[in-house]
Amino acid sequence: MLPASDWTPADAPSPSSLDVNGRQLAYATYGDPDGTPVLFVHGTPGSRLLGRLLDEPAAEQGLRLVAPDRPGIGRSDDAAVGIEEWPADVTALLDHLDIDAANVVGFSGGAPFALACHRLERVDRIALVGGSGPPSVGETGNTQRVLGSLARYVPPVVSLLLRGQRWALARRDPSFARSLVADGAPATNALSADEVARLVRADVLEAMADGPGGVVRELALLARPWPFDLASVTVPVTVFQGQRDTNVAPSTGERLAELIPDAALEPVDADHLGTLCRAGNAALRAVSSPTRV
Repeated sequence: MLPASDWTPADAPSPSSLDVNGRQLAYATYGDPDGTPVLFVHGTPGSRLLGRLLDEPAAEQGLRLVAPDRPGIGRSDDAAVGIEEWPADVTALLDHLDIDAANVVGFSGGAPFALACHRLERVDRIALVGGSGPPSVGETGNTQRVLGSLARYVPPVVSLLLRGQRWALARRDPSFARSLVADGAPATNALSADEVARLVRADVLEAMADGPGGVVRELALLARPWPFDLASVTVPVTVFQGQRDTNVAPSTGERLAELIPDAALEPVDADHLGTLCRAGNAALRAVSSPTRV
């Protein structure tokens, strides 16, 4: 296993952590340290490091972006925490930070974890960016679909595949990592395409810093029916969906917006990662102001 210093960006904030029932939950913060809190829910595989993409827009909007690693991911201890149990970890994190209210932005495979937070009284709005849907609704790329099925029924095989992927990512050019989530070379106002590629490489490597177990478990969770009905989500949700997304089909975003009672669809002319790069600023505005974008 490579040391973290070999892949973590030099400007990545050092992870902080809290104790949750005897295990460590790691997180990082971006944007304005004194700003209005917003929770960033990373994808699968992914980690707190991807919050760096939204650092500058969060700071510009006066937002404090809190990005936790879910259990078994990055620097968070492993635990059998599923979609239904995740809001309890969020509550512990917000209590630890003395945060009374925080809205949520969820990316990709983080969508069900973000939506599960609708049960928390301190969450008023949610934004999904390239968000996965439940199996009965969502359509993913072939690789994601195969990995999800294998993770449900033969998790050791997926673990072996992910170890091989991690080995390759650690030794190949960052553009290889970017190709897993983007067809092009997306950039942001603050980060060049090369910097974004290096960040994505670091993000996926960090997701499996202590092995692929947490990622395998999440892939299996994403391939199962979700533990709540989309019709039960009562907070306003804005769905940002890439129209050239080959990881999560555009029809997935459309169906999410149809089935969530108070949802608005915002099409984005981008691929999967490009949607976060292009619409991240708008997603932050969607959860930080009373009016939709």
